Amino acid sequence: MNGDTSPASLRPISWLAGAAVIAVLYFGKEFFLPLILAILISFLLAPLIRRLEKWHLGRIGSVLVATILTFSVIGGIAYIVAGQLIDLANQLPNYKDTIAAKVAALRPRKDNALDKATQTLKEITKEVIKETPQGVVAPADPETVVDKAPEQAGNPVAPVPVQVVKRADSAIEFLRGYAAPLLKPLGNAAVVIVFVVFMLIGREDLRDRLIHLVGRGRLHLTTQALDDAGSRVSRYLLAQLIVNVTYGIPIGVGLYFIGIPNAVLWGLLATILRFVPYIGPWLAAAFPIFLSLAVGTTWRAPLETLALFVVVELISNNAVEPWLYGASTGLSPMAVIVSAVFWTWIWGGIGLILATPLTVCLAVLGKHLPSFAWLDVLLGDKPPIATGDRLYQRLLANDEEEAVTIVEEYVADHSLPAAYDDVVLPALRQTESDCRAEILDETRRRQIYNMLRRILSELDPTPPPPDNVAVTVLALPANSEADEIAGVMLAHLLETRGVLARIASSKALTSEMAEQAVSSGARVFCISALPPASVMPATYLARRIRERLPDARIIIGLWETEESQVERRFQRFKRAHADEIFTTLERTTAELVVLAGLKMEAPVETPASAAA
Repeated sequence: MNGDTSPASLRPISWLAGAAVIAVLYFGKEFFLPLILAILISFLLAPLIRRLEKWHLGRIGSVLVATILTFSVIGGIAYIVAGQLIDLANQLPNYKDTIAAKVAALRPRKDNALDKATQTLKEITKEVIKETPQGVVAPADPETVVDKAPEQAGNPVAPVPVQVVKRADSAIEFLRGYAAPLLKPLGNAAVVIVFVVFMLIGREDLRDRLIHLVGRGRLHLTTQALDDAGSRVSRYLLAQLIVNVTYGIPIGVGLYFIGIPNAVLWGLLATILRFVPYIGPWLAAAFPIFLSLAVGTTWRAPLETLALFVVVELISNNAVEPWLYGASTGLSPMAVIVSAVFWTWIWGGIGLILATPLTVCLAVLGKHLPSFAWLDVLLGDKPPIATGDRLYQRLLANDEEEAVTIVEEYVADHSLPAAYDDVVLPALRQTESDCRAEILDETRRRQIYNMLRRILSELDPTPPPPDNVAVTVLALPANSEADEIAGVMLAHLLETRGVLARIASSKALTSEMAEQAVSSGARVFCISALPPASVMPATYLARRIRERLPDARIIIGLWETEESQVERRFQRFKRAHADEIFTTLERTTAELVVLAGLKMEAPVETPASAAA
């Protein structure tokens, strides 16, 4: 007997598995942090090693050169930072008087309005409680109360003997107090170096093992996910490093000319802290601004320091970052904030620095593996709901104003044909689908279609050509009002390309549409059909037009998204003597513009135009 494997029954197991993973990450910090740091450094060094290998240094030689160079730079930066911190600690006592004077200047004066009001309230209160009612003992002033219990008892308190014992120094206590705090980070650094070297030397072997472990039956997806994660993380780390360096150097140089002590320290600190999303630049600015209060007696240095950070931050955000990043990390702003909080809770300050690269890897995992697709929805920068679904949701809510805004914004960001294909047509399909499923009644469908017509009139205020004017292209709805609305969009796109077009009414019978095709004078016809309900009526209409107009060009606008269905229905329309089938308004418009420009048989003169 098979167990219950429904999503509802598996949800508790998923929650337990997630909690177990978080617990392992939290309690396994000492193991995972060096490993994660090594992986990220390997991502950062991989492009450099590939370049060195092209210079015929070999795999081992390239790895050793890149590793030694990288960790030498990191060690040199750490040495400089340590020296600057020691120098700053030695100079801080010299700034004590200046800082005290600045703080005193910020304090309110004793004769200010608030102090006067407070003193007045105290005097009024004292007058109110001055006379105590008879039988009530007034409380004694706490300042005049003296504890005389020992004297009244007559027993003097014996002094407690104090003995000073000198603690014996030992090598073990020295190591415990001074050497142990240094040995732990040095040991972690050594572990990271070893991990990096072996990962870079055997990166192909590690990749193949990982693919074999998690990619059985999904080699293509796993390979694509690993390549995507590696390229995105490498690109992000390299771009972030360049941005931070170009941010820290102007900060250090500017602070030096302003006169802030230890400008090199603050420039390096600005470079490092800017890896922390959002709050890093503010933390980097706080220390120099505080120190600027102590280096002078005026407010010039603090204001110049603040202005320096603001100007450099604006230039970095608006010029350097867009130029260097090229493509974003693929994360939403909210995902960056939440991930920063989560990884800081798990791993502290190091987790805050590693938050964005780790979250990029999770987003890539959700993008390529279907079982983790929810990660891409939660973390990715793609809209959580398609624009066409947003439009349909606003139409359901009778929010016509926001519906218009959605379409107009999409037109501004993309184009009018893209807005029709990607936004309005999906809303039409969803409306028809919900009506067939009896989720929407006829009244609601009518309301939605009326709103869509008004939205289209906002985008195209030009009235359609009169019936007595011969047109080049005639659009014919196959069956329903949804087909007619799609035809309205097609006619609008044709008009923007200089082609005179008209859309027939969906209320006309098939025979009436065939007669209208003959009398229109057109030789190019497009049958608008929204599957599946309009497929057979479109086939029948195409056959009737071909019988009446053997030389006409008949195009089928089959507004379908499934390629398999298009191929199957194409054969049906071919049997009805249709010339071409297109599934998007943009592609259909392009084909009709080409046909309209051909030298075809002169249009048939309509009875109305002949009478005129």
